[in-house]
Amino acid sequence: MTVVAVLLYETEAEKRQHLSAIYMLAHDLGIAEDSIRPLYENELRELKEHAPRIKTFLSVFVSRHIKEKINKHIA
Repeated sequence: MTVVAVLLYETEAEKRQHLSAIYMLAHDLGIAEDSIRPLYENELRELKEHAPRIKTFLSVFVSRHIKEKINKHIA
């Protein structure tokens, strides 16, 4: 099995975009950013490995997945 290291944030602008998404998720869900960040970054890492061409929309996809996971956990 080959393990591929994925650089999470290629630019400062991309990092700011994702940190903003983490902030919004935390605010929307009423959960601390420190709790959301590892979930978000794991999801981001997985999506980047499988879909490198959709970088512009990654924060939307990751946020949606995290909301679904947390809502399932709460329900």
